Order: sequence, then structure tokens, then C-alpha cells
Amino acid sequence: MDNSKRNVHNSGPLGMLVKTGQIKKIDSTEESTHVNFQHVGLEGMKSPGSYFKTQSGISFNENDLVFLDAKECEPWEYANRSEDEMGDIDELINSIRENSQLQPALVRSHPSPHDGIKYQIIFGRRRHLACLKLGLKLLVIKKDSLSLQEAIACQDAENKYRKDISNYSNALLYKKLLITKAFKTEKELAEKLRISPSSLNELMTYTKLPQEIIRNISNIHTLSVYMAAKIVRLLAEDKSLLNKIIEISPEIGKTINTPSKLESILKKNKESKVDVTRRTKIVYDENDNKIFTFKIDHKGAPSIVFHKELIDVLDFDVLCDQLKSTVESLSKFGRPNLMKKITEQY
Repeated sequence: MDNSKRNVHNSGPLGMLVKTGQIKKIDSTEESTHVNFQHVGLEGMKSPGSYFKTQSGISFNENDLVFLDAKECEPWEYANRSEDEMGDIDELINSIRENSQLQPALVRSHPSPHDGIKYQIIFGRRRHLACLKLGLKLLVIKKDSLSLQEAIACQDAENKYRKDISNYSNALLYKKLLITKAFKTEKELAEKLRISPSSLNELMTYTKLPQEIIRNISNIHTLSVYMAAKIVRLLAEDKSLLNKIIEISPEIGKTINTPSKLESILKKNKESKVDVTRRTKIVYDENDNKIFTFKIDHKGAPSIVFHKELIDVLDFDVLCDQLKSTVESLSKFGRPNLMKKITEQY
């Protein structure tokens, strides 16, 4: 049996959704309807007579609202909600169990059906997952003729209404759309999303952030577009800032929460930077056998590297005690007590 034929009538979920304000019944003679369709890029999908509209502006006819087997649906390839933006699924499961599904998902027929999968979920991935776990039918708006560009517009309209998808996730999706030639240019994509080309260009700065910085930022999804743009601009002006930005990136978005503060910290660090001469000294025993190498790198950090053949013969506890004694003796000559400072750090 094709579950898509099970229409939902006014006396059922459709009436409940209208009653609770989740969807609105629209008379096509209303002057504002054409503008609403333009908002989500579905100008050609309006049918004569009355129709319905979701809170995010997605319009549909009564026959479009159906129940589907959740097992016959899967998220489409352009889903932009990352795994760490799925939210509290258990809370949603409890809500659907107690109150039924109050917001329909949007699906279209799968362009390449496989393994019992017949439909692609354009939005409503969390609702789909909850219904799967509950073993319930999924309430959807089914648009078989939805094009890729129209589907992107619908997904974007829903995300903007829900405000639960980060700018970072959207930027990754927009980059994918351009790489796969779903949209030929940023201008074409911006027009479909109904945002200015400059706003889209600014969002795309997330995709230009080095991966080392992205990995170190505590939560890339909360990083503002202004901070992302500032980082990209600073690196474009001075590539030598990369290591320092990587170093402070765990605090970016937290204590370093404005572009001006970020620039101030980097400027202060650059002005206080001391030019350290790199040094390397190899120490030999009386038989000219290499014992260890003492190095000072470009940052002024010292290190001692012992010859690997000494690993099995050195007593490292004794060696460490001797080094400690040597360093502690420096304080007797009016130098800082380095061991105290090292202890305080840990």
C-alpha cells in the first residue's frame, strides 16, 4: 500500500495544525500570497483556490499533507544540520509521544530510490529521527516536483525561521552547492536565498578558515560571522599570524569575543616579540661519541635531545635530579628561582 495516498483531512492533523497555529489557511485571492511564494522561491507552485502555509512560509495544498512510513525516507545530500546541532532528541521524542507531531517535515520523491527508500527529507530531520525511534508514521508535506533549487530555498526558509542552524553549517552547505554546480555563481545562489551577494560572500569566510583554527575553537557553530571574517582578513594581511591565532583559538568566541579584541591581542603579542637567535650545541664525551644536543628554537624554547643509544643505559631519575640541582643553583647567583615558577605552572 502506498502510504502517500493517505490524505490528512481537516478533521485530523490538518485541522489540529491550523487550530494550534502551526499552519495557516490562505485564500489565493489575498493580495499578499504572491509575495509569500516569492519569499521561498516557489512562485510557480501556487494552485487555484485555498491552500495552506507553514510558519516558515512553505505553501502546500491539502492533498500534499500525508503520512509516510519513516523507514521509506532519508535526509537528502544537501542537509545542512550537523550531528552536533541535532539538539535534545529525547525531548522531541517525548513531545511527539505525548502531543503527536505538531510540525510537518518536507519531502520529495527520491531521484534514485534504493533499499526501500522512496523519499528525500528536505527539512525535518529531527522529526524523522524521532518518529523512527517511536515507530510512528511521519507527517510530511510531499512535493514530488520540487527542484533542487526550490528545495534549497525551502530548507533555507525553514532554517531561518527555526534559527537552529549555525552560520558555519550554512556556509559549508553553500560551498557544496557551488562546488557541485547546483548553483553556477554566488550571485545566483544569493538570489535564490534572497540575501545580498555581499552577505553571502561574508558568510563564505567560514569556509576560508584554516582547519587548525576550526579544530581548536571551542564551538565553531557559535563563532560570529564578524569574527570569522576578521580572522580571514588578518591572515590575508599577515600569514605569520597563523601560529599565534592557532595558539589563542580556544579562547576565540569566549574571552576573545570581538574582532577588535582579537586584533589588539595579536598586535600586543607582535610588538612584544623578541628576536631569539637559534642555537644548537652538540655535546660529545671524551671519546668523541655524541651524548646529547642542546637546542634553542626560533621561539626561544630550549630542548635537550639525548642520543637514542643512551636510552637503555641512562638512569633518568638520577639525570633529572642532577638537572634540577643545576637549575636550582642558579638562584644562588641572583637569578630567578626557575624551579618555583615551573612548579607553580603545574
